[in-house]
Amino acid sequence: MSEEKSKRSWSLVPLNKLATIKSGGTPSRGNSSYWGGKIPWVKISDIKSLNVLETDEYITDLGLKNSSARIFPKGTILFTIFASIGKVAVLGIDAATNQAIAGITPTGEIDRGFLTYSLLNLSNKIQESGKGVAQNNINLTILKETLISLPPLHEQQRIVARLDAIFGHLDVLREKLDRIPELLINFRQQVLTQAVTGDLTREWREGKDLGEWEETTFGEVMEATPKNGAYFPKDLYGAGIRIIRIDAFYDGFLTDWTKLQRVNISKKDLEQYNIQVGDILVNRVNSMEYLGKCMLVDKLPEPCIYESNMMRVRLQREKITSEYTRVFLTSPIGLKELRKNAKQAVNQASINQKDVMQVQISIPNQKEQQEIVSRVDALFGFADKIESQYQSLKAKIDQMPQAILAKAFRGELVGQEVKEYVREVEELGMVAEELKTYEKN
Repeated sequence: MSEEKSKRSWSLVPLNKLATIKSGGTPSRGNSSYWGGKIPWVKISDIKSLNVLETDEYITDLGLKNSSARIFPKGTILFTIFASIGKVAVLGIDAATNQAIAGITPTGEIDRGFLTYSLLNLSNKIQESGKGVAQNNINLTILKETLISLPPLHEQQRIVARLDAIFGHLDVLREKLDRIPELLINFRQQVLTQAVTGDLTREWREGKDLGEWEETTFGEVMEATPKNGAYFPKDLYGAGIRIIRIDAFYDGFLTDWTKLQRVNISKKDLEQYNIQVGDILVNRVNSMEYLGKCMLVDKLPEPCIYESNMMRVRLQREKITSEYTRVFLTSPIGLKELRKNAKQAVNQASINQKDVMQVQISIPNQKEQQEIVSRVDALFGFADKIESQYQSLKAKIDQMPQAILAKAFRGELVGQEVKEYVREVEELGMVAEELKTYEKN
């Protein structure tokens, strides 16, 4: 039978004719005897994939008895009806749910897998029916009246088998892709570590008589004591001179010059807090995770200053290049040195000018500094290319489920699209695995 002829035998049936639909409930949070029991209690945040196998919270028999919560058996289809409308999952355990989740139990007229895929396909359409001021929601009536395209049972089972196979392939692809970000992080860290320890240029250095690396402190290669930035009240912001804030840079560079805010300041303030090409800005106050984050001022389209939670470092260029300094300070070794004397408060840590000046640093000949920077940039460019491919491919694969479901319920399902992505992921995966070999060298 052709796909077109098969599709003619489909009918539109309201969901409540094909399944029983009930919502869950939440025991009173004010009664501790309702919580911490043995009954799994599912909320929206527990729905992280198509199968729910565990929950963060549990309720007691007393909590179940004294609330609108009910236990749904394993295999129940879940559909969120509040806030994040349209999330679909299948219970892999017996569990209760909160009132934001409906439990759907199909009758014998519709295959459980087919109904699950049908709801996934219709989730965006159902979501559009949501209403609410703070957060959208739908009532059970909307869900019950949702029309399901229903083919004969044998056709349902055929579609489910094909979708299971395709979605299984997609899960495998996602698992392979999910390994790539960690590989890239480790690769970049290894490159930076090898750069500042001399391993990156060991073979290049042989026979060049460049001398030994100099062991010194950061303060010895500075032009002057680091200068803390300026604080300006909010009412001065809006126009005037560009100002760099700590959220404006990452991985050693400014992310977007055009998005920098402006502040109205005096000529004296501009002279005191101006930055120049080649300056290094270091984050001196933040959570420990971001403390010591730095950026190199590699271009300056117009005058600019920097905020009080960072400090400006100016270097003796005849001793150390700004580019090599950026490599060192973004390396695990450089960051550890910056943070070794950090003062830890409740929500943040800090370093001062003395801490930065006492940083221990190994400095090679200027010619080798340039070679190191060149090699780091080339290797990071390689990693950036892989990351770009990863992001593009991940976006495509994330969009595939809805496209596949739409085709399935139009009777146009084929597996060719997935085969093409399998090839792309395999190729990208092999390239990314090469990063591991670099870590060992």
